[in-house]
Amino acid sequence: MTMKVGLVINPYAGLGGSVALKGSDGIEIVDLALERGAQPRAADRCIRALMRMKGSNTRLFTVAGEMGEYACRAAGIEATVIATPSATHTGADSSEACRALRSEGVELILFGGGDGTARDVVAALCETPSLILGIPCGVKMYSGVFARTPEHAGDLVHQCANGTVTIREAELLDIDEQAIRSDRISTRLHGYARVPSDPRHMQNAKATGADPDLAVSAAARGFASQMRADSVYFLGPGRTVQALAEHLDGKATLLGVDAYLGHTLICRDAEELDLLALAKRHPAHVVVGLTGGQGCLFGRGNQQISAAVLALINPENLHVFASATKVAQLPGGQVFVDTGDPDINARFSTFIRVHTGPNRSAMLHVVS
Repeated sequence: MTMKVGLVINPYAGLGGSVALKGSDGIEIVDLALERGAQPRAADRCIRALMRMKGSNTRLFTVAGEMGEYACRAAGIEATVIATPSATHTGADSSEACRALRSEGVELILFGGGDGTARDVVAALCETPSLILGIPCGVKMYSGVFARTPEHAGDLVHQCANGTVTIREAELLDIDEQAIRSDRISTRLHGYARVPSDPRHMQNAKATGADPDLAVSAAARGFASQMRADSVYFLGPGRTVQALAEHLDGKATLLGVDAYLGHTLICRDAEELDLLALAKRHPAHVVVGLTGGQGCLFGRGNQQISAAVLALINPENLHVFASATKVAQLPGGQVFVDTGDPDINARFSTFIRVHTGPNRSAMLHVVS
């Protein structure tokens, strides 16, 4: 029996990532991101998922224009258009589209966006809970409703249509973007949603609130003593990496990406273009932590370290720090990358050393 699938895309999802805005919620932030030169990428990511869906036993329904119709056409997939959004896309459009899709009797809502879009989708379906699946397109994606990558989302649609996947309830989380732009973490549980259950293809909800342990702080101190004055170091977001910044000159951000020349802060809360310029002038290193509970290296909250930036980085100059507890809690003992560029994903899909303490480390497999 053919499965009815509804597709809705937030075309502005993830727009603020590369320009250090840490989110895309609100038309003011969208306008600011566009002014800074950000390029919409949600449609391209959704096209990748749709291409992977080809041949599945599904019938697709979607929304007019940028909210689904154009992506389906680009992927060469026939879809029935059942709703037309307003000229300026808002969260209300996503909610209205989901209600229209639900009225068509769709069994799975496939959406492209981030945590804010997930909230809009679930809010629209609260009276008739449906199976949902997120194509990861946003900046922060803390919720457990997203596939690991667009390709994994397409594979999951095949499984749902074939009836070979089980269902679970996943946490719906979102972070206050105003707080995050002030370097404060304020995460809230907004409820639960029914999603496919497959640890190979789905990401977990992010574990939040944990401070780095003393062993990781000591490892960071040792790393700081070896940083070269002629090299630039891009420090990713999070408390673990901030433990390293405490041993350097200049106050780093908690939730941005900061650039140091040796021990000296030279670009605070950098954008993608800042990192590109610096990586072309100096030997470049990247220092990141692991997304707690998810194990994501790139593609969740650090989109400033883009595929274009990583193309200039020798994989040997990637340095990862995480507590032994965080490593032990990784799903399947794996970490993953989702840069949006399959070639860069493959380049960094190898075994990496994760520093867990002074002279202590764990070798983890990176997948894409």
